Amino acid sequence: MARFAVLLCWVFALSMSLAASARAAPVNWLYDVEVPVTDQTAEVRGAAFKQALLVALKRMSGLGEVPMNPAIAAALESPQRFYVEYRYREEDNPVSGATPPKLLLLSVRFAENAIQKLINDSGLPLWSSNRPTTLAWVVVAENGARTVLGANDRTVLSNALRSRARERGLPLVLPALDADEKLEVSEAVVWAGMSPALEQASERYTPDQILVGRVTHGATWAGDWQLVEHANAAHFTFDSPSVEAAAAAIVDRLVEQLVARYAVSSGAQQRLQIQVEGIGDVGQYGALMKYLAGLEFIDSVQVQQVRTNVVLLSLATRTPWDRLRDLLALDGRLAPSEQVEAGTERRVLLWRGAAPK
Repeated sequence: MARFAVLLCWVFALSMSLAASARAAPVNWLYDVEVPVTDQTAEVRGAAFKQALLVALKRMSGLGEVPMNPAIAAALESPQRFYVEYRYREEDNPVSGATPPKLLLLSVRFAENAIQKLINDSGLPLWSSNRPTTLAWVVVAENGARTVLGANDRTVLSNALRSRARERGLPLVLPALDADEKLEVSEAVVWAGMSPALEQASERYTPDQILVGRVTHGATWAGDWQLVEHANAAHFTFDSPSVEAAAAAIVDRLVEQLVARYAVSSGAQQRLQIQVEGIGDVGQYGALMKYLAGLEFIDSVQVQQVRTNVVLLSLATRTPWDRLRDLLALDGRLAPSEQVEAGTERRVLLWRGAAPK
C-alpha cells in the first residue's frame, strides 16, 4: 500500500510537470503524403493518387478506415482536384539487404482547404492539425539483449512505429539517446517503467504525454505499454504476430484516445460569442486574428467590437463550446475560462500571445 501511495504521488507530480511545460503544436506534414510506387507510368500514378488521398483523409479525420459514401467515391474518381503538386523521389530501402535496394516514392501535397471541405461534405469528423506530442521510451528484449529505441535508430520496430505514426497523423518522438542521455537512462531504467528518472530525462522534449513500452520479440511481438498524460495514467498490453501489427496496435490506440477528445464531428454550424482579453496593441490584435483564421475547426470570425484590452468576436463553428475550449487550450495561446460575461452568453478567454516554448 505504501508503494502504491508513492507511485500515485509520483504520477500526480509528473502530471503537474506535463501540464505546466507541454503544449501541443501544429503538425506541418499532415497534407504531405508519400506512397511507394513500382514505376512512373500513368496507371500506377493514378492508383497512387487515390491511395495518397485516403491517407490524407485518415490523418485529418482520425479514422482508421475512411467510409465509402458518394462524396468520397467521387473524390477518389478525380483525386487531381485535391492536390497542388507531386513529385517522385528515391530513398534507401530501410530493410538491410532487401531487394530492391532503392524504393521509388510518389510525394503528393494536398490543398488544405480542399481536404477540409471534402471532410465536411462527406460528413467525416475533423481532427485539428494542432496535436499533442507523444514521447516514446521503448525498450526491446530480443535474443537475450535489451535495446532502447532512439531517434537515429533504423530497427524494424522503430521504422514500423514511425511509419504507422506518420500514416495516422500522430506526432511521435523517440529520444535522442545522445551520450549524456545514455548515462541517465539505461535499458534497465526504461524496462522498470515510469519513474522519476524518465520524468527528468523527458523534460528536454516537453511532451504532452509520455509512452513507455517494454517489447519482447520471440515467436510474437509482445508489448507492455504505459501512458501518462496530465492527470491520467493508462496501461495496455498487446501480443502481435508481426512488427507492423505491434506498431499499429499501440499507435492506433493512442490515436483513438486523442480523436475521442479532440476530433470535431460534422454538424450544423453555430455562432459562439467570444470575449478575448489581453489584447493590448495592434500587433496582438493582428496575431489573434491570424491565429483564429488558421484553425480548421473555426469557419469564420466576425469582429463585433474593439475596446481597451478587449476584443468581442462572433465565431462560426461546428464545434460545441466544451470541445472548442479544449482545442483552444492545446497550444496555450488562448486560455479558456468558465467565466461568462454578465447578461450575455459570451465566453471569456485570455490571449497569451506567442505559443509557449
